[in-house]
Amino acid sequence: MKHSERNILRTSFLTFFISIIIIVTLETAGYPDVETEAIPWQISADRIINLTGDNSYLAEGSVVISRGDQVLTADKVTYNKVSGLAEAEGNVTLASAGDILKCDKGSFSLKEKTGHVLNGTLFLKTNHYYIHGKEISKTGPETYIVKDCRITSCDGDIPDWSITGSEVKVTLEGYGTVKHAVFFVRNAPVMYFPYIIFPAKKKRQTGLLPPSVGYSSRDGMDFELPFFWAISEQADATFYERYIYERGLKQGLEFRYITGVDSKGIFQFDIISDDREQKDMLSREDVEISPYPRDNATRYWLRGRSDQTFPFEIISRFDVDFVSDYDYLREFKEPSLGLESRSDLPEEFGRPIEEIQSPTRRSAWRISRSFQDYSLQALSSFYQRPEDPQEDTTAQPAAGLEFTALPKRMFNNRLYFTLDSDYGYIYRDSGQKGQRFSLSPAIGWPVWPLPALQVEPSIKYFIASQWLDEYQENEGEQTKETYELGLRVSTILERIFDIQEKHIKRIKHKFQPALSYTFRPYPDDQDYSPWFEPIDTLDRSNLISLSLDNYLDARSEDEKGNPSYYQIAKFSLTQGYNLDEVRKELAAWEKRRPFEPLSGSLSVTPYPMLDLSANANWNHYEHYISSWGFSLDLAIERGGAKQDIFSMDFVYDRENAKNLNYDLSINLSHGFSVGASGKRDLIVDYNIENSYWIDYQSQCWGMRLLYEDLDEDRRTMLTFRLLGLGETAKF
Repeated sequence: MKHSERNILRTSFLTFFISIIIIVTLETAGYPDVETEAIPWQISADRIINLTGDNSYLAEGSVVISRGDQVLTADKVTYNKVSGLAEAEGNVTLASAGDILKCDKGSFSLKEKTGHVLNGTLFLKTNHYYIHGKEISKTGPETYIVKDCRITSCDGDIPDWSITGSEVKVTLEGYGTVKHAVFFVRNAPVMYFPYIIFPAKKKRQTGLLPPSVGYSSRDGMDFELPFFWAISEQADATFYERYIYERGLKQGLEFRYITGVDSKGIFQFDIISDDREQKDMLSREDVEISPYPRDNATRYWLRGRSDQTFPFEIISRFDVDFVSDYDYLREFKEPSLGLESRSDLPEEFGRPIEEIQSPTRRSAWRISRSFQDYSLQALSSFYQRPEDPQEDTTAQPAAGLEFTALPKRMFNNRLYFTLDSDYGYIYRDSGQKGQRFSLSPAIGWPVWPLPALQVEPSIKYFIASQWLDEYQENEGEQTKETYELGLRVSTILERIFDIQEKHIKRIKHKFQPALSYTFRPYPDDQDYSPWFEPIDTLDRSNLISLSLDNYLDARSEDEKGNPSYYQIAKFSLTQGYNLDEVRKELAAWEKRRPFEPLSGSLSVTPYPMLDLSANANWNHYEHYISSWGFSLDLAIERGGAKQDIFSMDFVYDRENAKNLNYDLSINLSHGFSVGASGKRDLIVDYNIENSYWIDYQSQCWGMRLLYEDLDEDRRTMLTFRLLGLGETAKF
């Protein structure tokens, strides 16, 4: 798993550098494999002398011994072709796939896979590691000994940090030991460990992950130590032991598994026996978190996602999200340190988790099977109200079934037929509950009686029935029926423009105007009482709509002339006109308002690093914008493979919402960068969340100072990074 591999790279720095660096170093770069007859070693030098027959040679002056991407150079080499022994001295360099070993003198047994070098320095390209040792010995196919070892990822003669050990012994796929391990900053020793036992496996390995330490104005000091368990090739788990000074011991578990390309799951669970057993409703600080009381000492949060493919192409999607109380997510939110110690569920599975401020937590299970012409789905959902109201009237779609027939041509392709249907059982702790069924068949008839025009009439029939269980002596059955007539007339106008702008060669402008009419009478049963889904509330419609859609599509070519296509921009305007409003009788003080709000939307992506979208609705009669919003994602390429990133989204609804969210990251000079992020409710003028950070990154180490303000809780953390050794956090 990608996440598991990222976790292992953050294993405790002392165990990590030994188990990864030494093994990879001596296995892949330090010592070549046994010579084969198919690929012999090639030797060249200023002078080559045959010492004993055809088997032993002495090469002097600019000696080069090579095979594939492995090259050994030295001033002098004695090589025996039969035994595979090579003695090299004087500016010895062994290069393999970008990794380089340099030493004063070395001996290599190409057949036995053993060797010994003096005063050696090994550079590992992948992790940018330098390994120095007075003696480096490969004593067998799977065993190594390094004397007086120093390891760092810093360039230069005096590294900013390094780790030393008097003696290291390691066995591949087993365990290793290190004596007298010391962590240095420049030339100053910082930490000492007399003896360490560690796993030495190239695969995922069980062990401790880096700890984190922080401080919160609400909860005091905060310390967490994770432990990773490699259960099998398909599953692993991480245990989190976190001690919060003012709250007690908080324990966590993340379980991950993968059984196939489309079959995987991640489940996370945290629990704490809170020292603050009851919420103080007289405390302003506690009430600002939420207005809901709490008297539970045991607090927890369970969340997870699972995608599973079964035989016969049956697909399962399972989501769980359950929390002990409404305040839990606000009080125990993880800091934005970017440690990635826990999986990002929305990113991994493409399904969001409810926002912290959401009044409900949603759990659901969906099983589906798709066929060529139709699909069948079974589903069940549960919406938890974390504040646990005395009378919970939340509708729970406990069981449901959906059947959809995809558009299918009929009667010599003159008509096409579609069908939507669903059944559900809805449960409530308090309130109406029962069953519902809806059926919506539709027929469309695409015709082209006029040149360049597309004319498409359609008819759709709706029927929805409800069977209510007994509730306060009220039970019943009700059915609503109606139909909908539609007519759409559209055309497409296109023009292609030749443009020579970098890689863009052509731009196509497509303009698609469409005029639509929809008529839906009142349902037959005017006494019908809707109680759950939107289909139950279908009202009369007698509406003409005009839409104007504009598209800009680009054709680009790479350096080899291979074409690719993408959409640069889309702009749409939609205007509705209500015919019933024109003909209805009005009171003396009323005015006709047949025009629906004018709706517009714009999306622009001139190049992959910029994405802009906006939408707005204009009220013709009040002369104001009733709702609007925009989002911006911008990335600016900088030198050294760096990016400045800016993103913002704003949502405005005149009656309900006014929110602003942003993220900012800017690279400064000399390795410094700054960033900020925030969420603000502009209606109540309240900052939901704000964080600010300043970061420094040198060639081989970095640090980040973070400050967060979360619901009146202020946190400060300092994070240190060592190139190749992951991250550790300290306050």
